[in-house]
Amino acid sequence: MSAHQCNVEESCATQPSTVEHCDMPEKLLNLADEAWYEVLKDKIKGEIIKSSGKHMDDLAKLVADANKDKWVHMITGKVKCEEYKQNLKALMTAAAK
Repeated sequence: MSAHQCNVEESCATQPSTVEHCDMPEKLLNLADEAWYEVLKDKIKGEIIKSSGKHMDDLAKLVADANKDKWVHMITGKVKCEEYKQNLKALMTAAAK
């Protein structure tokens, strides 16, 4: 029997004998590991906020403002590009008449 196959005799009588059922204990341990890291990450975030909260707020605002300006510039550029295309099309169409 391979490592991924389930021994029917060892399966819980109320659960179907599937690979997923047999892998459940390992999946739960992996889930617990992920949760542990998430809790640790949250604790680290809390420490960063305590020690550098104001600095992080200022940094976040600076980056958010720059990102907004970048998008405004890109959208304005696309609008101008479309205006140019329409004007060029109008000029070329008028010249063909």
